[in-house]
Amino acid sequence: MSLASYHGIRIASLCLSGYWLVLFTGTHLPKITIPKLPHGNEDKYLHFIAFAGLSFLLAWAIPTRLENRWRNLRLAGLLAVFYGAMDELTQIPVGRTADWMDFLADVIGVVFGLCCYALCRDIFWRLSSNIWFKRFSGARYLAGESKAVRV
Repeated sequence: MSLASYHGIRIASLCLSGYWLVLFTGTHLPKITIPKLPHGNEDKYLHFIAFAGLSFLLAWAIPTRLENRWRNLRLAGLLAVFYGAMDELTQIPVGRTADWMDFLADVIGVVFGLCCYALCRDIFWRLSSNIWFKRFSGARYLAGESKAVRV
């Protein structure tokens, strides 16, 4: 594993830890008032966005190689869906309600977040293999190549 990859994993882990802590805190506070949208269901949008972000960060934090990226995406998805279920159940003791529609919004958000991650990861891998990108962006340092390598 190159130094750049190691730092990328650490940054991803830090982002994931902070995000997850804020997510847990936000979903376990006593009921708060959310600004109303004209057509309602504002809570479902929040669940969708929150779990899209969680699954994206989970997929980013799990070290991935090209040959096992789908396995790691499945793992990130399963973890996020499991957390969504546990999150709904653990809201009951703090005076909030567990709702199947909230869980469904969580699952749809997880799928969306993983699709966004897969797309971003694929674009990055394609760009990082491009000679022009390596030459003009400094990507050779991100890829772990030494300074002596001439492209």
